[in-house]
Amino acid sequence: MAAVSDRIRVAVAGLGGVAQSVHLPLLTRRWDLFEIAAVCDLSPSLRDEIGDQYGVARADRFADVDEMVSTTEADGVLLLTSGSHGASALHALRRGVSVFCEKPLAYTIAEAGRLAEAQAAVGRPALLLAYMKEYDDAVARLREHLAGVEDVRAVDVQVLHPSTASQLAFANLRPPPGDVTREAIRLVRAAEDEVLDAALGTEAAGWLRPLYANVVLGSIVHDTSLLRVLFGGLDRVDDVRIWPDRTYPPSVDVSGPLGNGARARIAWHYLPGYPAYRETVAVHHGRGSLQLTFGTPYLLNAPSELTVVEAALGGEVRSTYRSKGEAFENELVDFHRMVTSATRPRAGVAQGRDDIVTSQRIMRRLAEQQRIAVGGEAATA
Repeated sequence: MAAVSDRIRVAVAGLGGVAQSVHLPLLTRRWDLFEIAAVCDLSPSLRDEIGDQYGVARADRFADVDEMVSTTEADGVLLLTSGSHGASALHALRRGVSVFCEKPLAYTIAEAGRLAEAQAAVGRPALLLAYMKEYDDAVARLREHLAGVEDVRAVDVQVLHPSTASQLAFANLRPPPGDVTREAIRLVRAAEDEVLDAALGTEAAGWLRPLYANVVLGSIVHDTSLLRVLFGGLDRVDDVRIWPDRTYPPSVDVSGPLGNGARARIAWHYLPGYPAYRETVAVHHGRGSLQLTFGTPYLLNAPSELTVVEAALGGEVRSTYRSKGEAFENELVDFHRMVTSATRPRAGVAQGRDDIVTSQRIMRRLAEQQRIAVGGEAATA
């Protein structure tokens, strides 16, 4: 455990469900590493309620992320807001404030390029992209097993995604605030529309925009990033299918080859009434299978599982590893290490850019198969 003198001051932007159920409780749990210096949210009542709960002075409660970063003497900022984080992360890096960035990094390759320039100017690692599955102990154990496997044939990913409300029912979240002004909402939507125009073009069908922002970059990116970590990522996107036809959010099926010669398939299904979130990543090779199983991501310290199936004389042997650690906590500890020791995080700007490119290729292939227009960066990604 670090000494109290090693604590860093962090500002927290975005006080919604993920912040309330995961990050704020973990920052409190890891009192040895973190002090909450400031909070930010568009809702005045929410930032006051959370500020009171976590002992944040009224002068350190903000409606604007950039103002908070510029005003507060914090070592780092946690960007837990929805949408693209490109502009806020860029402002923080230019101010010399380290960034813990929830997915997605950004919506566009251009945003990632500006972040790369700012990161280079800082001269040390200063942005951690918070893919919690990369910090899962069961994923680390899978990587160890894969080191001895040379003949991976297929990787099958399946996500059964119930409503977010049902996933967070256990958390006793504060009621959604009703005091965010229309002007604040208008400004957020205008900024989002600008980067979505750059990503997909102004002529892209309206339903493509939330599919890209909320499903492909908002959820499926966890799986494309895992494929990147484990196998170098998808070499290309061969096939993308959605059903029911143009329903939002639909089921999404993505397939293509991996760099090691195997093929991967991601099947993502939004099933609002499904009993619980469930995600599996199955790796099939010439001598057996490896399967990761993830449960509800917001439920802290709920173990993930790795099941190993191997051939044995006259049958098979199955062994199961259950993780004991908490992936969200592991990534916060890595953020502390990055800020205090300049260690390189598992994912940063470069990895986030790669995942934006893959996400845009998914959208381009879908548009080609649907015979509809897509422009912007996705047209040539």
